[in-house]
Amino acid sequence: MPQINNERSSGINDWWKNEPRERFWLEVTDRPDIGINLKAPQTNEHGKEFWSYSLLKFVRSGDVIFHYSRKKQAFISRSVATGNIWEDKIVWAARGALTREERIQPHIRPGYYLGLEQYQLLGRILDLKTIRDFQKEVVSKYKELVTQIEGPVYFPFEIGDLKRPIRPMQGYLFKLPTFFVDFFSSSLIDSPITIKETQSENSLINILGEEYKAADEETTVGLIDPFSIDPSLVERALRGHAITQNGLAEFLIGINITPRSPKSTEPNFDLAWTKNEEIWVAEIKSITNSNEEKQLRLGLGQVLRYCQLLRSKGTVRGALVTEKALTDISWEKLCDDCNILLIWPENWEKKLVTQFNKHFVDDKHLNSITQLT
Repeated sequence: MPQINNERSSGINDWWKNEPRERFWLEVTDRPDIGINLKAPQTNEHGKEFWSYSLLKFVRSGDVIFHYSRKKQAFISRSVATGNIWEDKIVWAARGALTREERIQPHIRPGYYLGLEQYQLLGRILDLKTIRDFQKEVVSKYKELVTQIEGPVYFPFEIGDLKRPIRPMQGYLFKLPTFFVDFFSSSLIDSPITIKETQSENSLINILGEEYKAADEETTVGLIDPFSIDPSLVERALRGHAITQNGLAEFLIGINITPRSPKSTEPNFDLAWTKNEEIWVAEIKSITNSNEEKQLRLGLGQVLRYCQLLRSKGTVRGALVTEKALTDISWEKLCDDCNILLIWPENWEKKLVTQFNKHFVDDKHLNSITQLT
């Protein structure tokens, strides 16, 4: 899975490159796994670059991606781009009259991928009918932008005679101008998912994460794409991952510990909690006998990085959590050497409770020594 730098296509008019606020894009799709990643073929069916695919190479980490569902004919959610583009195989067939005419079926071809995180449903969807209700204003703003730019704008909606309702363009990825986001901000921007904060159980919980959001075990899929594995983000779409994460959260609740999910300003850990004035951060990994080594290498790196990024909040401990016992027990010693707790469902009670009680006993012993001296 080689990564590439965000290589620029000479045919793309990147008019937004010197505009700090132009950080918005629109994915138009009917894919069932919206929000997992951005992905597109490197060329069209005739082996030539297509601007709506090539635009993916211009998305920068931190840009906001809105997702438009063709089925619902509406903006339904948003995500944040992360990392760099990488190349991998993709199964794809373009939409449109030409594809139907030539009876082109989805097939394997070279593709581009980019990771997404912080996926969030919009509080209020923005449907095509609402956009059409403000067609005059949208067209006016669009024409104003066009007069300031030489070349294509890559706007996601077909703009023609005002008598004809605007409609989505044929394509996959589009540049969404800031004027559009500003105009429909009540739906696109001011729509956070409301999360009720729980009462703190100690002095640290209010500075760590937010109320735990259970992973969806029903709608997450077993495999995202048999030809591509995103090492840091696709993992969260695996059903085994969701079941393990929710199981750990339930275990913590059962011993009076409140699990937490990350805030948008925090690293994208799977689960965190506080105990004995320490912050614990966990990375969940789904493993099989064939991918155990790769998944554990990735997971260890992730949890070490989370610990580093959260140190400003206090003392941080890391936990690498797998959905089943390991075949290679040497990983337990490696994790011990890195001060990372390696656990799976069968040993949660033994290892976690032992860790918490050990801390309590050590503190009690230390206090006794202090009193004696």
